[in-house]
Amino acid sequence: MKRITLCADDFGMHPAVNNAIASLIKADRIHATSCLVTSEYWQSSIGQLQALRDKADIGLHLNFTEGNGLSESFLEGLPSLNKMLIFSHLGLLNEQAIEEEIIAQYQAFLNDTGQHPDFIDGHQHVHHLPVVRSALLATIRRFQPENIWVRSVSPMNRFGGGFKSWVIEQSGAKKMAQILNTKGIRCNQSFAGIYSLTTQQNVRELMQEWLKDSSDSGLIMCHPAKSEAAVQVDHYSAREKEYSYLLGEQFLDDCQSAQVSLERLS
Repeated sequence: MKRITLCADDFGMHPAVNNAIASLIKADRIHATSCLVTSEYWQSSIGQLQALRDKADIGLHLNFTEGNGLSESFLEGLPSLNKMLIFSHLGLLNEQAIEEEIIAQYQAFLNDTGQHPDFIDGHQHVHHLPVVRSALLATIRRFQPENIWVRSVSPMNRFGGGFKSWVIEQSGAKKMAQILNTKGIRCNQSFAGIYSLTTQQNVRELMQEWLKDSSDSGLIMCHPAKSEAAVQVDHYSAREKEYSYLLGEQFLDDCQSAQVSLERLS
């Protein structure tokens, strides 16, 4: 049996997202979730999160692309994904401002939960972009958390991801994986879960392929939500389909067929 961690992104985004993630963790279907501490719903979700600590790795979902930040430079708004992609590769990001925002989000997680995050990843994978990754590593050195792991998006299973997965992989994933390995920072050994988040793609077919081709200590990303998300959450229909599949018996059958044991990466 190979050990795979299913990680739900976006805890704190919306109650419908939080409720779906909590249900899946309690059902032993997912064993990691990363938190948006910049969300307007974050504070109200902390109590629900604390009840999940013994059953899943709880991480920080660094956000630089949606809403407002927590540090002075980003209180009026975070950059868009396009701006982060372009400015990071042209060397136009202010590294001090980026590091201050990462520190602020990390400190908010620590203050609000009373614990360091078990891991760190990035909303829309911004954590592996040039400048951002250097600032992230500096933040880890500053706080010195024990046994923390960082999500690596490389090597990636690109099945179902199309051009989107290519952009993500080429924007800094391979370099980030090299850095994590060189510095001895723990990370997952394979990555999957990227698709269009539309209902045109069959979630079960995607997951079957990802489970089959994942490595031992691999990670598969997911974005579940319950039906009450309605139009308040982006891609809500695809998120609801993910939730229904992951909670159902077909998902367990698919794990068994792929000889997968679902576990915490830590």
